[in-house]
Amino acid sequence: MKQENDIDAETEQLVEASWNPFDPDFLINPYPQYQLLRDQDPVHRTAFGNLVVTRFDDVFEVLRNPNTSVERDRAGIIEMPEHIKKLQESSMDRPPSILMLDPPEHTRLRKLVQRTFTPRGIEKMRHVTTELVDDLLDQLAEKREIDLIKDFSFVVPFVVIHSMLGLPDADMLNVREWSQTLVQTLEPNITPEQVDAAIWGGTQLNEYLTEALAWKRNTPGDDLLSDLIAVEEGGEGLTEQELISMISLLFVAGHETTVNLIGNGTHSLLNNPDQFKLVLNDPSIDSTIADELLRFDSPVQNSGRQLLEDMELSGIHVQAGEIVLTALGSANRDPRFWGDSAHLLDVKRQDAARHVSFGSGVHYCLGAALAKMEGEIAITRLIRRFPEIAITDEPTFNSRIILRGREKFPIDLGIPVNLN
Repeated sequence: MKQENDIDAETEQLVEASWNPFDPDFLINPYPQYQLLRDQDPVHRTAFGNLVVTRFDDVFEVLRNPNTSVERDRAGIIEMPEHIKKLQESSMDRPPSILMLDPPEHTRLRKLVQRTFTPRGIEKMRHVTTELVDDLLDQLAEKREIDLIKDFSFVVPFVVIHSMLGLPDADMLNVREWSQTLVQTLEPNITPEQVDAAIWGGTQLNEYLTEALAWKRNTPGDDLLSDLIAVEEGGEGLTEQELISMISLLFVAGHETTVNLIGNGTHSLLNNPDQFKLVLNDPSIDSTIADELLRFDSPVQNSGRQLLEDMELSGIHVQAGEIVLTALGSANRDPRFWGDSAHLLDVKRQDAARHVSFGSGVHYCLGAALAKMEGEIAITRLIRRFPEIAITDEPTFNSRIILRGREKFPIDLGIPVNLN
């Protein structure tokens, strides 16, 4: 059966390969264009001057090459709109996020954080996460018709990270509002109005986290925030501003990725009834489902690097200094790597964990294990509790270039079943 993202040979001959994230059709479904780019122009020069690579091997090579940079300063002086300058100036007194740091500074910070943010520590949250998800589903059962994003996908990861950090539940709504204003700063097409909102939200969140850190230093607990405060290696720990930057990143980038994993993944399953039935009836898929859903419709579509040395990509010589965007969503569907089933959803896919949705190399996402655990529990508990779940109106998309997700997703939960 032809899936929604397929294109046939005739169409391929008529369409010119391009990467245009401002095209509404591209934002809704970029996968046909990714296929054209992989086949016709795998190292594509965009209208913005940078390069986009779309084949798995090229994406993997760029992400893992140590002679690339994520630091914006290395790109030299670039003309930018006044509101982008305003945004950058507003954060000049704070250290950059670990996302925007190269080694050795990136290595120092990551080594410290990894001592607390471990897969074992995250696995300890599995029982708590399951309880939180089940409690939320109990509440939603009374409503029946819901917006999956607003009422479920958006709530789960925020409640989980709030609980992990050991922060008061009473503060959750405020922190969520401030974090949401900051999410758009990860996108290149942020508007002046969104910049103003982000500056306000960032100020509020910084003030709140400064107070929370002081409180936790006086009353430490068995939680991630206390562990981050206490962590040290060789007599060195995280500074106050580094702590604030790291926690802000957990709230902003970490939360949004999981929201989109739950939303995108549920939509993919509802569009593939055979895979939906496997989730209902085969608990063995729990070990592979999150990775396959991440591969099939990645929450993070692109990741940029500047080349610090010349590279050979798909047989094309690329000079040092080029800004290269790695199309993660395209690499995850490349049949040259995944075989002829690359465009199909297969929740039993045994090598699904080789996807690049969380990047690769030194910048591989610190929160990957947490996001996968949350996504697996949220999606499987939702579907098994509400096996009659159905889409009531076509979901809308968030029109973002980096973080792909559904904006509104109306569903009817149907009649719940008892999982106990």
